[in-house]
Amino acid sequence: MNLIFKTANPNDTIAVCIFDETIENEFLNLINQLSPEEVNDIRNFKNENFRRQKMAGRVSLNYLLGEAGKVEYNEHGKPLLKSHPFDISFSHAKDKVAVMLSKETAGIDIQDITPRIRKIVHKYMNQPELDSLKEETYDIHATLYWCAKEALYKAYGERQLIFTDNIIVEPFSFIPDSGTFKGSIVLNNSKKDFVLKYEIIGIFALVYLWNE
Repeated sequence: MNLIFKTANPNDTIAVCIFDETIENEFLNLINQLSPEEVNDIRNFKNENFRRQKMAGRVSLNYLLGEAGKVEYNEHGKPLLKSHPFDISFSHAKDKVAVMLSKETAGIDIQDITPRIRKIVHKYMNQPELDSLKEETYDIHATLYWCAKEALYKAYGERQLIFTDNIIVEPFSFIPDSGTFKGSIVLNNSKKDFVLKYEIIGIFALVYLWNE
């Protein structure tokens, strides 16, 4: 597994790695440091690529922490790092894995950029967000909105959010390579604001919370 992107501020550390079939051997080196339950959960995934993605997430976490750490999941599927005082978030896309550790709130998402995004934009974007898209950058910009909403959803950590109504991204202009924008979680007459950053890594879009 190879590191292809890393950034940090005093509160957050973000890393993206690329992996191949050798991740199975790298994961084996960690087994003695993991609980039997976690090992079995990962090994029981029948889809080979998804299983390897999960393995890559744990190997990447080991790289960031310098040790395996203890990960559990709440009833909503949000990962909890029980061994260290950090919030944590994972994301996977094909042969990429992204990991975020934060002293504040972690939320990260990575997706491949594809025209297929056009078929689902109405399911997760509201009208002001849609109005900010331009045809020449439509696919990549719409993918960034999707990543942002996924990152905010993971940061919230529960399943009662409607992407069009409860996860709001302040419309922003697309700038090549990287940029910063704002998003909010709006629920039950309350609003929590976040700063997000994005990176374009080859044909992939990466978005993460930035708690600087």
